[in-house]
Amino acid sequence: MGTALYACEVPDAGGDTLFANTYLAFDALSDGMKAMLERLVAVNDSYKLYPGGRSKHISKLSAMKDAYNDGSEAMQSEHPVIRMHPDTGRKSLYVNTAHTLRFKDMTVDESKPLIDFLSEHSVRPEFTCRLRWQNGAVAIWDNRCTQHFAVNDYPDEYRRMRWVTFEGDWRQ
Repeated sequence: MGTALYACEVPDAGGDTLFANTYLAFDALSDGMKAMLERLVAVNDSYKLYPGGRSKHISKLSAMKDAYNDGSEAMQSEHPVIRMHPDTGRKSLYVNTAHTLRFKDMTVDESKPLIDFLSEHSVRPEFTCRLRWQNGAVAIWDNRCTQHFAVNDYPDEYRRMRWVTFEGDWRQ
């Protein structure tokens, strides 16, 4: 449902977090695109997050059955591409290149151009903000209508964060 992130120690420069409002991303789509997306279901694959998984193994992802190095296994889940927030009733876009492998009943190759378009669309500057962390800062966001991305631009420094994820469910 949501996440809280607390900055224990941040680098002197860099280490920001980018946030994208997926309500705004959905609202900016054409009516034709919205109608088409309403019928689609995204297949998300946790293996895409595995080191090297995005670039080296994209063609093997849907058949991946091997365990990760830590003993856990890759998981797939299905989610509607357009999700309605259970509290606000607003629709949001739920697709990204980090997790979305393909659309249900479509191949990875068929899905990729639309996933790429929607992912790039979701992070247009007018839908985003950037948080410059300070020690002791706290950010809280709703995972149901927000995407986030930690900028890894502090190679010789350290960033230590604590997070809590709030459990919740979707009502369709």
